[in-house]
Amino acid sequence: MTDRSFKFAAPGWTGKDQRNSVRIVVDWGASVAVEKVGSCAVKVTDCTTRGCRIETDLGVAVGTFIRIAIPSFTDVQGWVAWSSPEAIGVDFSHPLPGKVLEYIIEQNDPF
Repeated sequence: MTDRSFKFAAPGWTGKDQRNSVRIVVDWGASVAVEKVGSCAVKVTDCTTRGCRIETDLGVAVGTFIRIAIPSFTDVQGWVAWSSPEAIGVDFSHPLPGKVLEYIIEQNDPF
C-alpha cells in the first residue's frame, strides 16, 4: 500500500508567519506610491531579500501593488502581503540581490 499522506502549506490569510529570509532591522524614511491613492511618507523598519515592513497608517488592501522609493538607496516595487492599522508587509516583485543585502547589513551595523 502506498503512503498518500502529504503536508499542506498554511495559506497566507491564516496569519502564520511564512518568512524564509532573515529580517534586518532598519530605520529608513521612504515614500510609497499606490495607484489611485497617491504617495505618502513612510518608515521602513525591517528588510529582507524578499520584502519589508513599512510603518504607515495608509489603509492598503492585501494584494495592492505599490512602489517604494528609499532615498539614497533604491526604488523597489511589490505587493502588500499583510496589512494592519499601523503597518504593512510588502513582498518584493524581484528579490534583492545578495550584494544589496550585504550593503544593507553594512549600513545598519552599529559597530
